[in-house]
Amino acid sequence: MADVKKGNITFSPEELSRTFQTYRKDLIILPMLAMSAMLQHCSIRTGIRYRETVGQMGGNFEIGNYKKDKIGTGDISIKGRVFETFFGNCIEPIDPNAIYQSIWGSNITKGDGLKNVPIVLQVCSYIMKKLGENLYRNAWKAKHDGTKFDKTADFFNGLKTIIDMDIAGTNEDKEVKISADLGNLSTSAESISKENAEDVLKDFFWSRCDILRGLPLKMFMSDMTYHHYTEAYQLNHGALPYNQNYDKRTLEGASNVELVPLSNVPDDFLLLTPKSNIYLLFNQKTDDEKFICEKSLKNHYDVDFIANMFFGTQFESVSKELFSVYMKQAG
Repeated sequence: MADVKKGNITFSPEELSRTFQTYRKDLIILPMLAMSAMLQHCSIRTGIRYRETVGQMGGNFEIGNYKKDKIGTGDISIKGRVFETFFGNCIEPIDPNAIYQSIWGSNITKGDGLKNVPIVLQVCSYIMKKLGENLYRNAWKAKHDGTKFDKTADFFNGLKTIIDMDIAGTNEDKEVKISADLGNLSTSAESISKENAEDVLKDFFWSRCDILRGLPLKMFMSDMTYHHYTEAYQLNHGALPYNQNYDKRTLEGASNVELVPLSNVPDDFLLLTPKSNIYLLFNQKTDDEKFICEKSLKNHYDVDFIANMFFGTQFESVSKELFSVYMKQAG
């Protein structure tokens, strides 16, 4: 039983371990909830354990005037795109007292829903939430490196990393899949600033494939790029009678394009795609993915937090009809 004395709190490793097991189904989703700013704009697929291949179909078919002996070319291709999660773990000795002090007064302990929650469960929730926050921070820039074992940045391939590999042809099949010639890449030598942000976002959208432009779309950008866009719009159109809202949620002139500013997206980078095409990949369905707390092997007063999980990111298609990216040229 947890015991509060003079601002300190103590509980046994056994109690922490039991709490993890009792609330496992609730705790296992907390990393996802910590990524909520991004999750609401992406598709989620669970049950991905290592690898699963999906098909990207390509080709062009047209109907023309009747001709009895007409035979088409059959020009259709189906290219596999791999949904891949990486298996990672975390083994950390923790001091329950230190964690309790750090969560005191934080959001995780506020609200009627948590006022009667056992302190032990709050500690467990805090740990799981921190895992999710680090996944969020690295969702675009992480690059898998199997020789490094301690940082989330080396655990999986983030979305921007996947894009870079598709541009360079360093992906699994060594094929360039994103380029200006393919119609799914736009580049510029300039950085996005408040002087040019409105033109950059509009020109990028209107130069894309007409099929893509007709879809309900997300335009992902850094929070700083979004700041530049709102500043530019206010500067350029502040006198317009309908411009009553500083906060812009859609691209001006294209109400089907939702602007998605995120703090983890790189600067000078835009991604245009439907929500149905951008994926965060989890497993959460097999026993080798577990989260437990046990009595520490090294310290009588600490417990060991042990987490095994799968995670990855991917796009179902990078064809110009479903995907396009804007980037600043290197150098």
